[in-house]
Amino acid sequence: MKYLVTGGAGFIGSNLVDELINQGHEVVCLDINDKGYWNEQAENHIGWDVCDSTKVNELMKKIDVVFHFAAEVKIQETIQNPTKCYKTNVIGTAVVLDAAKKHGVKKVVFSSTSAIYKCEWLVQPEDSAEDASLSPYASSKKSAEDLCKLYSNCYGLNTTILRYFNVYGNRQHTEGQYAPVVGIFMRQKNERKPLTITGDGSQRRDFVHVDDVVNANILASQNFEKSGEIYNVGSGRNHSVQEIADIISPIQTYIDKREGEIESTQAIISKIEVDLNWAPEVSLEEWLQNELEAIKV
Repeated sequence: MKYLVTGGAGFIGSNLVDELINQGHEVVCLDINDKGYWNEQAENHIGWDVCDSTKVNELMKKIDVVFHFAAEVKIQETIQNPTKCYKTNVIGTAVVLDAAKKHGVKKVVFSSTSAIYKCEWLVQPEDSAEDASLSPYASSKKSAEDLCKLYSNCYGLNTTILRYFNVYGNRQHTEGQYAPVVGIFMRQKNERKPLTITGDGSQRRDFVHVDDVVNANILASQNFEKSGEIYNVGSGRNHSVQEIADIISPIQTYIDKREGEIESTQAIISKIEVDLNWAPEVSLEEWLQNELEAIKV
C-alpha cells in the first residue's frame, strides 16, 4: 500500500509515519514545518503548504490511502489569526479531498477533535451536542468534517472522521497555554519547577496515548464498508488534572482557572469498538510511571 500523510512531521502524524514504515508500507509525507519529525525512509516533501493544489495533486497520484493531519492546531494562534486557521484547516482539507477524488484514492482518514463538543454532559458520545464556536480551531475542524461528509455523500469518496480527545505520548507538545497538560507537567518536572494547576484541578479529561491513536488511524484506513462516519478516539476514562499532577510531582502551584473551561471530557467509544474493532491499550498511569522512572528527576 502507498500512503500520503499530510502533516506527517507533526506530533501524531510522525508517529503514524514511523509505524507505517515499520510495517513495510510506502509513505509520502508532506508538511510545511521543516523543523518537524521527519522519517528519512519516507518520501518527504518538506516546507510545502497543504493548500498548494498543484503540489497536492502531484503527490496524490498512485496513492491508496490519505491520512490528513495538516492543520493549524495551536488554539491561541488560531484565535490571533483566524484567517490563516480557516485557510489551512478548511481550504487545505478541500484541496486534499478534491485531489483524492480526482485521482481515485480509496480512502481519506481525517483527523478531527473533541473540541467540537459542547460538553454539556460529563461524557461525550458522537451524537452529543456540538458547539464549535469557542475557537476558530474548533469551528474550522467542524467545517472540514462537513467537507468530508459532503465528498462521501456527493462524490462517493470513502472518508472516515476521527475525533481525538487529549492525546499524549512520544513527541507531545510541551509549550504554550493550550499544550496538553500531561506534556506541560512532564516538562515542568524535568525542569524541576512546580506543576502549574489551573483552578482547583478538579476538571477531568480523557487522555489517550498516541500509539492508540495511530492504531485507530490504521484500522480506519482498512475499513471500506462505512463512509462518512465519525468516531471518538479516547480512552473511555477520565482523570482529574489534580490526579495527574499528584502522580508526577508533589511540588505544585495553582493559577486562576481559565474562563469558560470545560469541566469534563470522556469519550464514549462503543461505536469505534464495534465498527473498527479498536480499543485503547496504553494505561496513562503506567505510562507516567515508566516515564518518571526513565528521567529519575
